[in-house]
Amino acid sequence: MALPDTPATDQSCSASDKGDSGTTGSVSRAGTASRPPLPQVRVSVITGFLGTGKTTTILNLLQHRPAGEKWAVLVNEFGEVGVDGTILKTLGDGVVVREVPGGCLCCVSGLPFQIGMNSLISREKPDVLLIEPTGLGHPRQILKILSQSGYQDVLKVANTVTLVDPRHLSQPKYRQHEIYADQIAVADVLVANKIDVCQPEDLRLFDALVAERQLENPQLQAVRITQGQLSPDLLIAAGAEAGASEASVTASNTTLRLPPVLDLTQPLQLEAGESFRALPHQGDGYHALGWLIAQPWLFSLAALRNWLYSLEIERAKAVLATDAGVVAFNLREGTLTEQLLGDASVIAFENRLELIDLDVLPQAALEAGWQACALSGMAS
Repeated sequence: MALPDTPATDQSCSASDKGDSGTTGSVSRAGTASRPPLPQVRVSVITGFLGTGKTTTILNLLQHRPAGEKWAVLVNEFGEVGVDGTILKTLGDGVVVREVPGGCLCCVSGLPFQIGMNSLISREKPDVLLIEPTGLGHPRQILKILSQSGYQDVLKVANTVTLVDPRHLSQPKYRQHEIYADQIAVADVLVANKIDVCQPEDLRLFDALVAERQLENPQLQAVRITQGQLSPDLLIAAGAEAGASEASVTASNTTLRLPPVLDLTQPLQLEAGESFRALPHQGDGYHALGWLIAQPWLFSLAALRNWLYSLEIERAKAVLATDAGVVAFNLREGTLTEQLLGDASVIAFENRLELIDLDVLPQAALEAGWQACALSGMAS
């Protein structure tokens, strides 16, 4: 089976044509005529709106993956600067991360998504592939691509997991948002995350949502968790084949054939001598402004906290080297969480900062803000 010709990169992307083209991406496994079929890559989509804890949940899943299995992650972020992928890469060996920044994976007729996924499968031959769309992404369209005939011999589509923050269920700006509704509608597993900060009424609304969805999907599973502590067992769809990890030894020694295609998913990098670079993005009513920042920059943790708390925006994410180590920051609805990733001299990391809001973000003022938190590295 060969990969069909890569479609032309039509830059238009309307709701009516996302994922609906007949173009199919596929990966052929060498020698299928002379040996039994090889095990399929089990793939799960982990979706949820902005700030529901997708990356934290994926980190937990990766840390608890079965011994001997190779897992990969295809991560997409709304902005041009990928912060989530940088966090996931700190896990080191045994986990492969591929980033497709800059909006929805299903746009441009699914081309960036197919290229990123085909590249991961052919080069890394994972047992399990997790796909993390942006919180403003269209998971239904991604699932349509995964179900196309060209992938049937390669992928085994497992459960789609949708995370929700139950505190959002009483807010019309979420419940009436088309993408939010789409994320809930495609769930095989509906997860209430962050229940440690929820009120009883929030959890009652979650239970009511589950009951409503189970009228349409009686097989829907629902769980409540804190800090993204989701069991990997919930990724496995009912009736999934056992023993895939044992058979994956054969797959890891098998060549997967892909035609040469333009790789649109290469990670962004600063040029030699470049101190930082700002990258704006907008779509679906939101604006993002991100920065790649050279590693010589070192920040005061206390100053960063004060600056981030002062921001009145929808979302802030960052991985930055501080005087306390490399720290991942996540600001959502006035709450700032931090995760110490390790010492800058030990782990692989990149300084990245991403801000998201409904309004246009003032670049000059924001740059002055984060630069004022620096202890060293500021360009002369």
